[in-house]
Amino acid sequence: MPTSKTLPYDVIIIGAGINGCCSAYTLHKAGLRVALIDQEGIASGGSGAAGAFISPKISKAGELKEIMSEAHAEALNFYATHFPSLTLIKPLLHIANSPKEGEKVESFKHETRIKHSNIPHKIQTLLSDEALNASSIYFDMGAVVDAQGVCKAMTEEIDFYLFKVEKFIHADSLWHVGNLCGKHLILSIGAYPKLLPIDYVGLRGIWGHRIDMETSTHIPCILHHHVSISPTTKEGIVAIGATHDVHYSPFSGKAYDAEQGRKILLEKASKTLKLNNINIISDYMGLRSGSNDYLPMLGSLVDAEATLEKHPHMRHGQAVDPSDYIYYPNLTMINGSGGYGFVLAPYLAKRLKEFIVDGRATDPILSPSRFFPRWAKRKNLQS
Repeated sequence: MPTSKTLPYDVIIIGAGINGCCSAYTLHKAGLRVALIDQEGIASGGSGAAGAFISPKISKAGELKEIMSEAHAEALNFYATHFPSLTLIKPLLHIANSPKEGEKVESFKHETRIKHSNIPHKIQTLLSDEALNASSIYFDMGAVVDAQGVCKAMTEEIDFYLFKVEKFIHADSLWHVGNLCGKHLILSIGAYPKLLPIDYVGLRGIWGHRIDMETSTHIPCILHHHVSISPTTKEGIVAIGATHDVHYSPFSGKAYDAEQGRKILLEKASKTLKLNNINIISDYMGLRSGSNDYLPMLGSLVDAEATLEKHPHMRHGQAVDPSDYIYYPNLTMINGSGGYGFVLAPYLAKRLKEFIVDGRATDPILSPSRFFPRWAKRKNLQS
């Protein structure tokens, strides 16, 4: 661990998941002095447990589809260019897991500009009748990255500090976190407890589970169906994973039943194809963070108390332009990527760099402040 008896950092980032690591990497490459903090280690939570698939999001037209389409293209290029040894390029087959999902797949097939084709016969022979009869789309190029490996590679040149942040203060134009200080503070702590009174931020935690295993069944492409099944960057290792347990919370005081979770993953995988001679090598589990409206978050954080003092009638539904809110100085959140953290991270990190280094405004669609007006009104109704 580096010592802190040094000049202030340009940026301090709290949270070393994929968003924190990718932001640290991108800002460091832009010439900034960056400190990264995490209480457990690099990619120790939901990011380290991710399948880390670089897959497009199958959705109908709208803001999310546009963002995800751009993010997917950027991510494929980013990982293949900067971390080729930790990136496996493979075709990707997305199979609808319900009639409603099938409608989305068919709509996406007609609208997308991403290259896709018919499922090769050798892959058809592997699939179950259910998978063969469902709507699907076969992309000529997808990718999967080594989740923990790529996060660690991103942070090789970053000053990393292992400790739990309990609080921080802003004084003398700097953020003070433990013995560290820096001009900008970035919060990328996922669904873990908030460090500020920002209850308006709409986040939901979703538990993810991935198993790495050996099997005599050859998996020639990345498969998304009821769960994701994929070859990995590690020779002979197949991963099965899902963000599939919306009910479990690590803060409940109950231990997660890994054996039951593994059983569920394998049962769901069997609906896609038969896996022979299975040997489970390891389990990876962690909490992933999604936003309540499914869009990721990137932007400044509203000081709720100060803003409501300035605009008390917001409690009664008065519309106020977000530019007139009061924000914490030089404090930015990057969060809410859900199961698409590795797809969205390069996109969000690039725009974070444009905001901090180039002075460009962040996209208001992504701003955490989008949740503030409704929260303020609801808070008044509850009081």
